[in-house]
Amino acid sequence: MEGLTLPTHRGGLRGTVLLPTSKSLTNRALIASAVADGGTILEPLDCADTRVLAAALRTAGWPVEWRTEIQIGARTVPEHPISIDLADSGTGSRLILALLAASPGKTVVDGSARMRERPMAPLLESLIRLGAHLNSRGGFLPIEIDGERLQGGPAEMAPGVSSQFVSALVMAGPLMVNGLDLEVSGSFPSAPYLDLTVDVMRAFGSELEVSDDRRRWRVTPKALDRTRYRVEGDWSAAAFVLAAVAVAGGKVELGPLDPLSRQGDRAVLKILVDAGLRAHWIGDRVVAQGPVTAPILADLRHTPDLFPALAVAASYAPAGSHFSGLDHLKHKESDRLTVMVENLEQLGARLKVDENGFEVIETLGPRSGSITRVTAAGDHRIAMAMALAALIPGPVELDDPQCVSKSFPTFWTVWNTLLSGPGNEESAR
Repeated sequence: MEGLTLPTHRGGLRGTVLLPTSKSLTNRALIASAVADGGTILEPLDCADTRVLAAALRTAGWPVEWRTEIQIGARTVPEHPISIDLADSGTGSRLILALLAASPGKTVVDGSARMRERPMAPLLESLIRLGAHLNSRGGFLPIEIDGERLQGGPAEMAPGVSSQFVSALVMAGPLMVNGLDLEVSGSFPSAPYLDLTVDVMRAFGSELEVSDDRRRWRVTPKALDRTRYRVEGDWSAAAFVLAAVAVAGGKVELGPLDPLSRQGDRAVLKILVDAGLRAHWIGDRVVAQGPVTAPILADLRHTPDLFPALAVAASYAPAGSHFSGLDHLKHKESDRLTVMVENLEQLGARLKVDENGFEVIETLGPRSGSITRVTAAGDHRIAMAMALAALIPGPVELDDPQCVSKSFPTFWTVWNTLLSGPGNEESAR
């Protein structure tokens, strides 16, 4: 697929959406299965990110069989040094780095050009203090690992730009002779993702302990159990459907979702309900009715993946929407704040933006004229957000629609079905 013309749709959305399962939980279950030297993952998300991590584990010596479920077996350490490429997977790169640093074998971990720009230093520094043998290009990929079983024990980390550094170290803790006693200092965004790490590890039999503020961790050296783990529905994917209803109106049922999920992106429902979206639950499905009727306000420090979808919804809501906690968006698959602002201003929005804040001064509306061209910047969440952005103003040309395969490979099929659902006035083309 090359460029894609995204159609206008002003008649309200109607239909039922079957959501994918969680990429974050699938990736963590892959690592936990490797730490346990075996496991089965039921209903995994089959996408580019999870496939690349599964392939990396296979190259590193773990038997991985992926059919409708994933089965992982006991590792055989490769006899010779290996190289693995994690492509654009930030989560996969960080989680497997700690796993391989605490396991025997020599490995070079690399990734895409964008991954080589994304920071790794806080994780590498903590691993080195624990005795790991690592060599990097100034704290970035590629990274050479001479892995061995680490002694573990007391450790400190100032994660800074990502909670994934904490998750990576914690998930490798059971492999360490003395387990891990980790103290986390300073700020760290996306903290709710650490709750997912806790849930997955406990599902695999870990007896880890964590303080309420997620700053003190005790991971025992007890081996993880070979577990059958079922992945739940993805709130990050749900955000785009909910935001679409917030923009275009209509009534959409989506799921399966856990209303009590510990996924941080579950916050999207309350954020939009507070702005006037109507929603109720039927079992494990939420029924949403829009559009929103008030400005959208949120601190997204711990849920930065919601920004692209909510930025679009805010650009159609009544003026005055405001988001804070955005200073770490530049470390994502793209510089998300910059790219989203450029795209939305191309479509006619007037915004007030600084490194940490986003405010809508003048909203978007219908327009006529030539097709507006926007970029996904290789970022799956921006590509999906641009589908929402095209709903009201007029056709939009998107340069890289295929990048949605990173987390939601069926997105365009779902989107076309949603636009052409019963009672809709227009359909996707």
